[in-house]
Amino acid sequence: MRKVSILLLFCTLALTFCFPGVAYALGDEELPDPGITPDSPFYFADKWGKQISLMFTFKAENKVQKALRYADERLAEIDAMIAKNKIKEATRATNEYQNCLETATQNMEQARLKGVDVSEAVALMSEKHLGFLGNSAGDIPEDARAVLTQTRERAMLSQETALKSMAQDNPEKATQFNLKLMERQLNRIRVQAEEPEPLRLQEGLREFERLNNLGQEISQIAKGLGKDTTVDQLVGQATASQLQVLAEVHARLQQAQAQGAIEDAMQVCVENHERVVTALKEKNLLGELSEEAPIPEELPENVKQKLAAGGSGQKP
Repeated sequence: MRKVSILLLFCTLALTFCFPGVAYALGDEELPDPGITPDSPFYFADKWGKQISLMFTFKAENKVQKALRYADERLAEIDAMIAKNKIKEATRATNEYQNCLETATQNMEQARLKGVDVSEAVALMSEKHLGFLGNSAGDIPEDARAVLTQTRERAMLSQETALKSMAQDNPEKATQFNLKLMERQLNRIRVQAEEPEPLRLQEGLREFERLNNLGQEISQIAKGLGKDTTVDQLVGQATASQLQVLAEVHARLQQAQAQGAIEDAMQVCVENHERVVTALKEKNLLGELSEEAPIPEELPENVKQKLAAGGSGQKP
C-alpha cells in the first residue's frame, strides 16, 4: 500500500509540473475535471503534489498562474463534493481553495514589486469563480450553502485585492475592468428579475453595490496617483447604460419592495455621476459629459423626481 501511495505521489508530481497553464477569458465559467477529490484515500498525494510543485516554482508570476490553476481545480472539487452531499469533504476542498488564492494574491504583489503585473489573471479567475458560484446556489442544504458562501467570500476578496493592485500601476485599466464587471452583473440582474425568487435579485443588487464600492476605492487610488481625470470620465460615461438597464428591470417588477431596491441602485449611479461631474468641472475637463445625470425618461415621474432630488442632496 505504501509503495502504491509513493508511486501515485510521483505520478501526481509529474503531472503537476508538466501540465501547462490554462488561459481564461471573461465570460468562461466552465470548471476543469476535479480529478482526485477529497473523498478519495489518495487525496493527500494530490495535496502534497501541488504544495511541492508550488514550492519549486520560483518566479512569482509563474507561481501565481499555477496557484490559480490549482484554485480552479479545488473549486471543481467543492462542486463535486456538494453534488454528493459530502459537506465535510467540500469544506476540506474549500480550505485548499483558500490556500491557493492566498498564494496567488501574495505572489501577485511580489511580482508587481518586480515590475510584472499578473493582477488581471487573478481578477479574471476570481470573476470566473464568482460567476460559477452565483449560478450554482440553487436549492441546496443550508450547510452546503454555507460552504459556497465561504468560498464566494474568498473569491471576492481575491478579486478586490487584484483590482486594487492593478490600480496601483494602471487605475484606468482597473476602472475599465471593474465597469465591465458591473455591466455583467447588471445583465445577471436582468435575468434575476424574471425569476420568482426575490432573494436572488437582492443578492444580485448587493453584488452590484459591492462592485460600485470597489470602483470608488479604485478612484481614490487614482486620485492619490494624480490619475483620477480619466477614471472619472470613464465612470461618468458608464452612468447612462447602467441607469438604462436598471430602468428596464424596474419596469418589469411588480413588488414595491423590489422596485425600491432597484431605485436605491439607480440612486447610487446618480450620485456617482454627480461626484465625477463635480471633480471634472473643477478641472474644466467636463468635455461632452452631461452635467445632469442621464435619468431614463421611461421611469415613472415620481421615481425621476426622487432620483433627481436625492442625487442633489435635496429632499423631494
